[in-house]
Amino acid sequence: MSGRNSHSTKLNLFCWQRALLFLSVLIAFSDFALAEKNGGNFIKEGMPPAVYKSQGARAISELPSFAELIKELRPAVVNIAVNNEEDEDDKSDDKAHPFFKHQPESPWRALGTGFIISDDGYIVTNNHVISKGTQVIVRLLNDKKDYHARIVGRDAKTDIALLKIKPPYKLKTVYFGDSDKLQVGDWVVAIGNQFQLGQTVTAGIVSAKSRRVPSSKAGPYDQFIQTDASINPGSSGGPLFNTHGQVVGINTAIFSPGRTQLGGTGFNIGIGFAIPINLARDIILQLKDRGKVTRGVLGVIIQQVTVDLAEMFHVKEPYGALVSDVQPGKPAERAGFKPKDIIVKYDGKRVREYSDLPLMVASTPVGKKVPIEVIRNGKRITLHAVIARMEEPKEVKKEANDEEEEVELSIGVTVTELTRDLSRTLKLKNLKGVLIKRVEPGTQAAKAGIIPGDVIIEINDRPVRTISALEELLKKYKGKKVLVRAGRREGKRFLTLLVK
Repeated sequence: MSGRNSHSTKLNLFCWQRALLFLSVLIAFSDFALAEKNGGNFIKEGMPPAVYKSQGARAISELPSFAELIKELRPAVVNIAVNNEEDEDDKSDDKAHPFFKHQPESPWRALGTGFIISDDGYIVTNNHVISKGTQVIVRLLNDKKDYHARIVGRDAKTDIALLKIKPPYKLKTVYFGDSDKLQVGDWVVAIGNQFQLGQTVTAGIVSAKSRRVPSSKAGPYDQFIQTDASINPGSSGGPLFNTHGQVVGINTAIFSPGRTQLGGTGFNIGIGFAIPINLARDIILQLKDRGKVTRGVLGVIIQQVTVDLAEMFHVKEPYGALVSDVQPGKPAERAGFKPKDIIVKYDGKRVREYSDLPLMVASTPVGKKVPIEVIRNGKRITLHAVIARMEEPKEVKKEANDEEEEVELSIGVTVTELTRDLSRTLKLKNLKGVLIKRVEPGTQAAKAGIIPGDVIIEINDRPVRTISALEELLKKYKGKKVLVRAGRREGKRFLTLLVK
């Protein structure tokens, strides 16, 4: 009996395994069929044609092999070089590029990687890869020819560029996946021209999602995928694939021992960042259609709601986007926004982190009327704003200012009067207050987040116009925590300061 039962159990287990294998292949084939149906679209969805064949049932404990996957994907990944003639004397900006590697002896330098998204030659890469070049060269994996690429469009804010070459035959293309479906711990594969050695394949997992990183190169729309798949100099603009062979990200930057911040020119230590493909998708389509990106604007300066600020404004949880300033003539002013409003919902979507709001607004069609829920004086109200078109800011050159009388204060700052001439020189129009010249490290001012260039406007809603007025308020509130409103060229913000 025991022998027959054992045989029956093995037979049932075998049948279940065969059934699972059939079901997995059937699902994969359905995805492939859907991709073929939409094959005429500019951006292809679904799985690459050959990938579904290897998507059978696999035990969780079995380590994956990416060999068949890579054979399918490699031809759609390209190397990119730009000429070195126009900026031969300017090397400083190059060193700030996340994956820069310079070859001074060559008129060309290989800056990064790209991937083909249409069989007639459209290629996606990073903006910083091609931003300095007057000529861009694309090199295909199985083609010894150099193709001169046309820059169709580029977007510095998201670091995305779209190129176009004219190949004599149809090219192998990538397929787009859904980066929102990625989970921390999922396998991912990166392909790039690392260290100019040629195509290099690395694998790892998704380490984190929606990551913002401290860097001078950080943008308002950064929501990086963090991965430990090895990414090194030359990888910029390359694709990050999931295990279905779909592009889920654009490899963009690393943390490196070669630098103290994002974008070091050293080597990989297991922390790399990729732009989510769902964020990039609309950017790519706009670049193809118009050569530039149009974004919506609300017209508020926002900041994080810290625990201290939440306490000051009598809200239970430190979430949302705190309005520290309302720009004149913008939709927010017309809708009735005020400083100290806390935006908690935008167009029906919850604003959990203040950094969520810029991307929400930027993605909103120009002219759309959007309901925005805010907390004002402890009560929830809904405002309605008609989103306007964002205008590119004009570049402002800094001018040297004359020496002014400086005063050191007990909170750890050196200040000076913001005269009319100084305000005009520093482009601080519409600001009245006391200018911060220096901040001593480790002091209460430094802990509060006050930095040189800030203008102290108010303390606990009381205006600050002179140094003497500021000194009087600091004496009045000695030993207490106060709400400071500070301004700079970009706008105003709130800070909490413990006066000692």
